Amino acid sequence: MQTMTLTDCQLLSIVAQLGTFAAAAEQMHLTPSAISHAVSGMESECGFLLFTRTKSGVTLTAAAEKLCHFLHIDIGL
Repeated sequence: MQTMTLTDCQLLSIVAQLGTFAAAAEQMHLTPSAISHAVSGMESECGFLLFTRTKSGVTLTAAAEKLCHFLHIDIGL
């Protein structure tokens, strides 16, 4: 079992605020694929989806919003 790192929390916050993996990747100097892979890993670790994915972007799921609140992650809401 892996624990959520500070970088994971930062990534979660940035994706939530910007609304796309591509925008988050640009800000974090990563590829969208790296962001997607990291999010998938966090989702596997948590056991639930963190984002609802659409063609226009991503939004936090209700469970992810609760997780962010619990971890005191700024999601720009």
